[in-house]
Amino acid sequence: MFQRVHEVKSVLQFLRERAPHYGPLARDDLHKFRDEIVKASVGASISAAAGLIFACFLSVAVIVSAWDSLYRTAAAWAVCCGWGVLALGGLWYARKAISGPPPFQLTAAALARDYTSLLALEDREES
Repeated sequence: MFQRVHEVKSVLQFLRERAPHYGPLARDDLHKFRDEIVKASVGASISAAAGLIFACFLSVAVIVSAWDSLYRTAAAWAVCCGWGVLALGGLWYARKAISGPPPFQLTAAALARDYTSLLALEDREES
């Protein structure tokens, strides 16, 4: 029983010593996560707005296509295609931003290293 209490005390001491190192890592991870969320939100907003405008111009292009003038048709489809390209660009940007690294990667790596060190320390104490 006293062995277990000693192990818990050594774990708590180890965590107490390492805790100040996690603060800056968590802050850096939070800043990276915030930047990724902002990029994804901007991309999604651009894509949503451009998609809505694309749908509007597509409707106008279909109506104008029924008219006889060649220039009206070309202009309407050119505007429609321009908004379509913008919508696809916003979608591509949002997907690129979302597919970034998982959040809090630095903190997780530090915790994994410390856990490995803790296990090695415990193994040395048992030997």
